[in-house]
This record gives sequence, C-alpha cells and structure tokens, in this order.
Amino acid sequence: MNLVRKTALTFLNKLAVSVLGFFNSVLLARFNTNLGFGYYQTSASINSVPTTFFGGYTGYYAYAMARRDDEQAEVLQVGNLFVFTLCAGVALVAAALRISGWVHLANTVWWALACMPFAILFNHGTKLLQGQNEIGRLNAANLLQPAVLVAVGITLLFGFRHLPPGQRLHWTYVAWTGSYALAAVFTMSSAWRLARVPRPWRIAYQADIWREMWRYGSWLSVSNAVNIVNYRIDFWFVAALWPREASEYAIAVTASEVLLQVSGSIAVVVFKQMTSGSRTDAIRVTELSFRHTLISSVIAAIPMYVAFPWLIHIAYGSRYAGSVAPFLILLPGLILKSAGNVLIQYATNQLGSPQTSIWMNGLCAAVNAAVCVSLVPHFALPGAALASTASYALSLAVYVAWFSRVNQVPPSGLCAIRRTDFVPYVDAVRAAWNRSIGRAR
Repeated sequence: MNLVRKTALTFLNKLAVSVLGFFNSVLLARFNTNLGFGYYQTSASINSVPTTFFGGYTGYYAYAMARRDDEQAEVLQVGNLFVFTLCAGVALVAAALRISGWVHLANTVWWALACMPFAILFNHGTKLLQGQNEIGRLNAANLLQPAVLVAVGITLLFGFRHLPPGQRLHWTYVAWTGSYALAAVFTMSSAWRLARVPRPWRIAYQADIWREMWRYGSWLSVSNAVNIVNYRIDFWFVAALWPREASEYAIAVTASEVLLQVSGSIAVVVFKQMTSGSRTDAIRVTELSFRHTLISSVIAAIPMYVAFPWLIHIAYGSRYAGSVAPFLILLPGLILKSAGNVLIQYATNQLGSPQTSIWMNGLCAAVNAAVCVSLVPHFALPGAALASTASYALSLAVYVAWFSRVNQVPPSGLCAIRRTDFVPYVDAVRAAWNRSIGRAR
C-alpha cells in the first residue's frame, strides 16, 4: 500500500474515530445529568494522565520494533513482561483500596483506576501495531473501543433512562471500562498474530532491551505526562471552580479535538520513515508532514466552524449551550498543536531524544497554566479556551525555531506552503468528482 493511500485511509479512520467519539459524548451527556457527565469526564481525564505516562514505556516498543528488526520476538516478550506486571499491579492496588477502605477514594478516582489496566494494554497493543507498520490493523483497533461504547450508549439512552442519576452514572462507568477491555483483547491478539515470530505471547527478560526501555521510556513517559497535563490543565481549572460547567467545557474539548485526531493521520503513517530512516530523509519527511498537517487541519476546520455550533445545540440540547464559545476559541489552537506534534515526533523518534519533547511540552503547559490563572477566574470557559490556544501558538513558534537551529535548515521548509503541496488535495477532489460523474452516467 503506497504512502498516499495509507494516509488517505488513516485520515478516514481517524475521522470515523472522531465521529464515534463525538457520538459517545452526545449519548452519554444526554443519558446523564450535567453533573454526572462532568464526573464521568473527570474520571476519563484522571485516567488519561497515568495511562499516557505509562504510554512512554509502551511507546519504546514501537520504537524498538521499528529499529531492531532482528530481535522482534525478544522485544515483544520483554514488552509482555513489563505491561502485564504493570497492569496486574494497578489492578491489585485498585482492588485493595476498594475492598479494604484504607483510603477513601472518590468514585471519579476509583473508576479511573479500574479502567486503567485495560487502557494501558490497549495503548501497548496499538504501539506494537504501529512499530510493525500494520496501519490497517491499527486503524481497525482504534475504531473498536469507541464503536463498542456507541452501541452500549444507544442501549443505555433508550433502554435505561428511567434509572436514577447515580445508577445512570454507574452504568456509564461500566460501559466505558468494558469497551476498553474488549479493545485491549482485540489489539494485543492482533499485534501478536501479525508479528510472525515464534511464541510472541511469551514473557521473557533480556537485560539490554529492559535497560533501554527504562532509559528511553522514562524520558518519553515524562514527556507524555507533561503533554497530557497541557491538554487537560484548562479543563481541570474549570472543573475545580465550576464542577457543573465542566461538562460544557468537556464537550467543547471533545468537539474541537476531532480536528487533532484527524490531522494526526499523517504522523501515524510517516512514523516508521521518521524513526528508521536517515536524518536527511527524516528532515524532508518532517517538513512535508508539517505543511500537510497545517493544510489538512485548516481544510477540516472550516466546515467544523460552520457546522459544529449548530450540531452542539442539536445533538446535546440547550442545557449544554455554553460549549459553543470555548469550542470556537479552541479550534485555531488545535490547528497549531497538530502541526507542533509533528516536530515533537521528530525529536522523539528520529533523534531518539524524548528529553527534548519534555521541555517542548513543558513550555506549552507552563504558558497554559499561567494564562489560566489570569483568565479563568474572570472569563470562565472562554478564558480557559483562550489560555489553551495562546499556549499552542507561542509553543509552535519556539518548536519551529528549535527545528531550524538543530538541523541548520531555514524555517521556510516547514512554514512556506508550496503550490505543489495542494496537488494531492486537488487530485483527490478531481478523482471524487470523476467517480461521481461516472456513476451518474
């Protein structure tokens, strides 16, 4: 499958994942009260931080699968040892705290812990598929979890809406956790089956792989954690000050991050080229990917600006009308963030320097937090959205300057859009038009 076809299919897949995620948000928001939906979103946010942190260690295995072709079985088996030990530890801690009552955990925290082992396994499986360049199966795996949750969400909304609010929230948590459990089983079994090595499900220990995982993965984990804090710090400010309005801001974030999901298709497809190719090739791929990420994000954002404010009103109802203003403010920032993620991937995977991505994400998070402190108490949800967008804009300027300096290349390689950059989009529109004319005839 050529690069253009892979990118197109991955783009469509991420679009489908984003649409399913949006439907999940609509279904669960309508099924729960505003406060209950805010609690669920808070649990998902709590879950995302440690899951993303540990994703740095599981991300090492994607890196190793792409670079250590002759040690695929060993990489898989050491990965099994790490991820199964980690998941078992998290599950035991969650069960012990729940049963013993030593520490009183809010339901938002306990359910985040309960879902975490399955989310970690799912994340690890997707990293293995990405490291093997199995983009088709990776796309299928990414669709499964939101598709299952949509199916269950429809059942809950139309069959169990008579339940009291507390029970509705409980079944929302059960559905969320179960969807990750199914996705984890499917993704891990797919990664093992496609590896084409003997006994990929075995557990093994190999000292050099283990040491490299801790060296590379620890830095990448810190980088991931800082990044997810940056994504969520504005939501946490809102949730701390106005718990009921947190549901509205969560909807704005979910709707706007559709753009981030869609634009990330390019980064997924070029992962192996950027990771295992020469530095010269990686610079060229990064510059091209950066420009195409900007173009595709802008193309996707235009209809979102027009349609989503109406869609939010229609899909969620008037009680979530406060989501529209922050959505409109967040969207430009996410165009810039999606392009910045390409440069972070270059630092992490081509240079093998996740330490660099820590200061990149840390700068963005620090700006976000500082502006949140200034704006959120006075301007509420729009202030949080403005803080997020401002942090992405400033950080992208710094990222571009860093890339230019470290590679001794002009910034125009990233930022100067060429006429030729539009050729794939024009060709795609022309091909779609010709097909539609052909069917009409």
